[in-house]
Amino acid sequence: MTTRSIRKQGRAVEALLILLKHLTAHARWLFAALLLFYALSGVRSVRSNEQALLLRFGKIQPEIHGPGLLIGMPDPFDRLVRFETGREFSIPLNGWATGGVKISDPETALELNDEQLTRAIQKSPNDPDSEAVPEKPAGSTLDPVVDGYTLTADFNIIQGRFVLRYRINDPFLYATAGDDIDTLLSRLAYRALSSQIGTRNIDSSLTADRRELAARAADSTRILAGELNLGVSITAIDIIELAPPSQVVAAFEDVSNARQFAKTIYENSRQYHDETLEKYRGEAAAITYRAEGHAAKLTSTAAGESAAFQEMLVEHRRSPALVSQRLLSETLSTVLGGVQSRTLVPAGQARPSLMIEPAPEFSR
Repeated sequence: MTTRSIRKQGRAVEALLILLKHLTAHARWLFAALLLFYALSGVRSVRSNEQALLLRFGKIQPEIHGPGLLIGMPDPFDRLVRFETGREFSIPLNGWATGGVKISDPETALELNDEQLTRAIQKSPNDPDSEAVPEKPAGSTLDPVVDGYTLTADFNIIQGRFVLRYRINDPFLYATAGDDIDTLLSRLAYRALSSQIGTRNIDSSLTADRRELAARAADSTRILAGELNLGVSITAIDIIELAPPSQVVAAFEDVSNARQFAKTIYENSRQYHDETLEKYRGEAAAITYRAEGHAAKLTSTAAGESAAFQEMLVEHRRSPALVSQRLLSETLSTVLGGVQSRTLVPAGQARPSLMIEPAPEFSR
């Protein structure tokens, strides 16, 4: 370094010292203002939907601060960690999401050229010389390493997508529970869902027990999270999608449709059985009622005639001629009452031939 350069640097330092000497009074006020502003930066506000924790010298303080002003030391001595306790968080659970294409989908047409199509139409399937019609390409298979799934009680495979919803109710426990609470909660939810689905058949899981399955899985996750002191409250588990693997959906739908068809036929046959049985039971009851009424009428008539005959028999035994004369008189009265003209022949004369014409009321 030369003598000239040393002189230049000395003059610069001298000029700087003279400038600072003149600015010392102003600098004091400026430094005091900056120090006051820095001290006031330790006053922070917590919003109404939040709770906060203080990190003092990097250590979490156990006191939970609610909404309002919070007076502490400025950064980097105190740091404020905010938690939205009034907000509901959601974790998508897509580890069992369905994928792939359907196997033997009836809506997928066979890819045949003109020659193959002609041979398929003209030749019989039982012809040994005929070329086999190419089958539809199978869909992608289920990879147990890549594709997530769970088992049902009847040993069926089921997949789905879910959403776990929760709230933070204890910020201190939540902050000290670990670095990745969402991953831990998702694993607890999968454990609860596997347990619930594993106790139900696939049909009930997809239909009637769907809502109960989600509610009980949420209850189980809530209990597990409470045992681990995670500082969260599980709100619900929503089922976005729940279905058998897409590779077998077509076959599953065929089975489901066949069951529904069988159930429909059974219900229709039972309804027809009930209606027909009720109809013919009514007809049989009507016939029985009429037969019983007719039998009672005939029995009553026969009993009356039998009683009359018994009385007449008693009278006939006491005076046979009188009863015979009365019966003859009643018979003649009945017969002659039914004719228009009558001729009386004296006793001892030849009997004439008579044409008896019935009265008009008896000719109808």
